[in-house]
Amino acid sequence: MELTDLNTIDAVIDYVRTFGVMAPLVAFGLFVVQAALPVFPYIILAAAGGILFGFKLGFLLSWSGALAGATIAYWVCRLLAADWAERKLKQRFGYDVNRTDGWLAFWSIVVARIVPVIPTPIINAAADVGGVSFWNFFFSSAIGKIPSAVLYTGLGLALFRTRDIKLALIIIAAIIALAVAGRYYAKERFFKTPSQHH
Repeated sequence: MELTDLNTIDAVIDYVRTFGVMAPLVAFGLFVVQAALPVFPYIILAAAGGILFGFKLGFLLSWSGALAGATIAYWVCRLLAADWAERKLKQRFGYDVNRTDGWLAFWSIVVARIVPVIPTPIINAAADVGGVSFWNFFFSSAIGKIPSAVLYTGLGLALFRTRDIKLALIIIAAIIALAVAGRYYAKERFFKTPSQHH
């Protein structure tokens, strides 16, 4: 099976189950890959993790795997793509990463991780080319990934294991609210067009 085929919850569940006792390790590996190179949706993986392993282990795998993948991506960007990513951010968003200080960078990454608006590779690249230290990046990412891991893992559990439709609707509403708030916040604070800076 190609990794790009893992685009539904059922596909992920069927694939991971084939590994038996190694299933948690395989799931962790998929979260690492998704964070570094998002060829399949994080929400699908996290929901499948909740169904397969329950909330506690599902959350732990989705959170730690995503954090490990982001860490790998950070160092890859530092070694290979820092200059290219900086040019892309400036051309596409009019955002000069050099104007971000450490404290602002920390909370910018936390917010960017929480809201499902800014693609993960952009966050990883921006943190690196902006001169954000590794530990600043690591701890802000660790905090920022908690809400999405909780929500998406809980969504899979509520919809497909406990059949708690009320809880599922609450989680979906929370995800939508985060997306809307995050899009507005990101537009206002981080990704203004060049004309808006004048």
